[in-house]
Amino acid sequence: MKLNKITVLGAGVWGSVLAQHCARTGFKVCVWEYSKESLEAIKASKGGHPNIPDFKFHKNITLTNDVQQAFDNTDMVICVISSKAVRGFCRQIKPLLKGRVIPVISASKGLEDKTFKTMCEIIEEELPQLEDNVFALSGPSFALEVARGIPTKIILAGHNGVMLGEIKKLLSNSPIVLETSFDRRGAEYGGAIKNVVAIGCGILDGIGDGANTKAALLTKAMQEMNIIMLSQDCTSEAVYGLCGLGDAVLTGMSAISRNRRLGEKLGSGLTLEEAKKQVGTIAEGANTVQGVYDLIQKNNLNCPVITAIWRIVICGDNPGVLIEALGFKSK
Repeated sequence: MKLNKITVLGAGVWGSVLAQHCARTGFKVCVWEYSKESLEAIKASKGGHPNIPDFKFHKNITLTNDVQQAFDNTDMVICVISSKAVRGFCRQIKPLLKGRVIPVISASKGLEDKTFKTMCEIIEEELPQLEDNVFALSGPSFALEVARGIPTKIILAGHNGVMLGEIKKLLSNSPIVLETSFDRRGAEYGGAIKNVVAIGCGILDGIGDGANTKAALLTKAMQEMNIIMLSQDCTSEAVYGLCGLGDAVLTGMSAISRNRRLGEKLGSGLTLEEAKKQVGTIAEGANTVQGVYDLIQKNNLNCPVITAIWRIVICGDNPGVLIEALGFKSK
C-alpha cells in the first residue's frame, strides 16, 4: 500500500497528536476541523495547539475547514470526531469519495443509541464500498502523554489481515507501538464501555472514597463489561486486553481523564450539564452510557454497577447508589 496523503478528521487533542505522529513518520497530513473557532484558536497559537503544551504542528501538516480539500487525493482517513457525528459525516462525504476504496481508521469511541452499532459498523453501513477496509484504533493512550513521547501501546483491529499488517508497518513509530487484532467489535466495545467505567471511578472520587473502593469498582465493572461484551460476540481477550482492562485502568485512575473528571463532578453533586460545562472538552462516556444501559436491558443482563452509573448520569440519582451497587452502605 502506498501512502502519500493521510486525512485526519478532527483537530482536537487526540486528532492533532495522531496527525503529528503520521507527519513525523514521513507522510503528508491534512487535518480537517469543522469548527472555524477551533482553527482560529490554533492559528492564534502560532503553529501550536491551545490545549497541548509545548506542541508545534509538523511542517507536513495542513489544517483546513474545507471538506473537499481534506479528501482530495487522500490515501487514508483517520476519524477522530465525536461518535454522535460519525453517521452524519459519512453521509456528507459519500459524494466526495465517489466510490473510492481507501482504508479508514476510526479512533472515535462510542456506541450508537438504539442500534448499538460501533463506529466502524456505522462507517461501513453508510459507505458500503469500504467493507473490510475500516479499522478501529483503541487502547490506553492519553494524547498529552503521546505528545510528550511517552511509550504507548494500542490496538489496531479489523477484518482485513493483509491491510492490518501493512498499516501497522507504515504507522508504527516511536512512541506508538501498534498491536493488531481481528476482534474489531471487541476493541470498539471495550473502548466505549471503559469510558462509562471511568465515569464511575470519578463518581467515587467526587464522593470522597479511596483506592480500596475504586479497586472494588474496577473489578466488578470489568466483570460486567465481560458479560456485556460476550453477549455481543466479543472475546474475553478484548475485555481483559489493552482496549478493555488496559484503557479502563488508565482512564479510571488518572486525574487528567475527561470521563473520570466528569464523574468526579457528578459525585460532588453537580448535574450532568453543570459537569459537562466544567470539564469543557468532550467526555464520550456521557454519550455512551445510555446505549450501554439499553443494551443491558435488551439482553436482560445483570450489571448493577453499570446500571448505577447510568442512574447517576442520566436520571440524576444520588451518587450513593453506586456505593450500594458495590455492596456497601451509602454514607
